[in-house]
Amino acid sequence: MEKLHTSTDLQRIRQQFQALWQLDVGQPPIYSDAPGGTQVPISVISAMSDYQQAGTANLGGFFATSKETMLLIEQTREAAGQLLNAPAVSIAFGANMTSLTFALSRAIARTWQKGDEIIVSSLDHGANITPWVMAAEERGCTVRTMDFTASHSLCVTELERLLSQKTRLVAFTLASNVTGSITPAAELIKAAHSVNALVHVDAVHYTAHRLPDVQALDTDFLTCSAYKFCGPYLGVMYGRPELLGSLKPFKVRAANSQPPWCWETGTQNFTAIAGLLACIKYHGWLTGSDYDRKGLQTSAKWIEEHERQLSQRFLDGLKHITGLTLYGSNTTIGRTPTFALAHHRQSSSRLAQLLAQYGIYTWSGHFYALDLLDRLNLQERDGLLRIGFVHYHTQEEIDRVLNVLDDISA
Repeated sequence: MEKLHTSTDLQRIRQQFQALWQLDVGQPPIYSDAPGGTQVPISVISAMSDYQQAGTANLGGFFATSKETMLLIEQTREAAGQLLNAPAVSIAFGANMTSLTFALSRAIARTWQKGDEIIVSSLDHGANITPWVMAAEERGCTVRTMDFTASHSLCVTELERLLSQKTRLVAFTLASNVTGSITPAAELIKAAHSVNALVHVDAVHYTAHRLPDVQALDTDFLTCSAYKFCGPYLGVMYGRPELLGSLKPFKVRAANSQPPWCWETGTQNFTAIAGLLACIKYHGWLTGSDYDRKGLQTSAKWIEEHERQLSQRFLDGLKHITGLTLYGSNTTIGRTPTFALAHHRQSSSRLAQLLAQYGIYTWSGHFYALDLLDRLNLQERDGLLRIGFVHYHTQEEIDRVLNVLDDISA
């Protein structure tokens, strides 16, 4: 792949995504369904294909393909560590964020006693609520729920109201997959640690738009899924090395007992791991950088500014469309370019159907954030329309979405 220079050319980025140039209704579609999963660049697809074509093997052999697979895992673990600002030994791979969180919750729950308390967030995707609630029920623990604010984010005051010396774990998202709101994570984690509670953060939505930093956050655990930031269907988990080593994961007896291997149950998806390595390299390539921490930070700054401009254009245009209610911040501050909308007259599913007829892909419904929709009294009203963008989108695409949205809203 040819390198970009710092004067990033968006069209050259878009050329790496064959999906963006396919035709629907006579023109390229607009993948504004990005919060549900991004498109994949050629380099990632090629890396997965190359791994398969070169000959594959499981781990532990004395022959070439087995050794190559081991090297691939080591390289990808190092790269994922650069992505999260974490040591490689603290990174584990799995099927997806949900599976990893269920496994982690079961292991952590071994340390809980009846009467202990955990705190979850009503802003979150169910994958960061249900695993903890089920684990708490099994151990006789109390579940408390941190409610979201009027701007559909989280605040420290609400968490402090719920914390006690009985709190054992706090789980919340770095960014809402529905409203796009970015939470004040570092402050929330500091508050949780003040009562010696562990913290698990969901970075699935966040990682597509910002560069996670587990050191700056001081979080104990973090999970994310690569398909949300131009990678394959693969989950990534970070845990403090001392915690990963002290907890007892559920695994078969013959499996490696050392972290992070002991957290990777069964045979891993080596093809997807090859894709993740290429995905992280792609993020460095965006600004002609390497895929070390410094290079990824450079690309992340460009992504943040480009997406801020996309958000501003969408929000400015939304002001002139009647009949729509925006849930989440109406400014670019503290948000990602993900927008949750409801129409006063038309159902969200109907809006999504009409947009699809114009080649504009969106999602409608609850997006697995059932608590959020329940508190907004939208569950029985067909949920929300979710429109979301990432770094490969253009301002022209924003305008096209707004024009069609205006037409079908009228």
